[in-house]
Amino acid sequence: MRDFLIFLVVLAVVFFAVGETRGWYIGIPSQTPVFVYKRTAVGQATRRTINRESLPVRLTGRVRHGTVSVKIEYRKPSSFQTGAGAGPDRMLFDQTYTQGQAVGINQDFEAGTGDYTVVMEFKDATGLFRLRLPTASQL
Repeated sequence: MRDFLIFLVVLAVVFFAVGETRGWYIGIPSQTPVFVYKRTAVGQATRRTINRESLPVRLTGRVRHGTVSVKIEYRKPSSFQTGAGAGPDRMLFDQTYTQGQAVGINQDFEAGTGDYTVVMEFKDATGLFRLRLPTASQL
């Protein structure tokens, strides 16, 4: 038991030392919660809607340090059936959250069928964030 406790203490020291010098970015947006500790990074998730005209986006979390920018972009894909080219990117949502603010997005973004991309840009940020998007079978 004592060896296990020593292992946990050593692991905590390593976690703290690496976190203070480089920061941590752990998680995959829309699949797992994203834990960010003093890190500048970008996380994104893309979904293509085929049968729906909108994409429901649920993002929760609290910015403990730094800033978090959330952008939701839409693009009409090219069509091999009609030969139509891809449409330009359209910004549907752009908001920046700073230290102490809660991130709470619970909204359906309606732009038609196509590619929706949720981009989370962390700048020296610390916090735990959870992005919920429908699965591909629901779109």
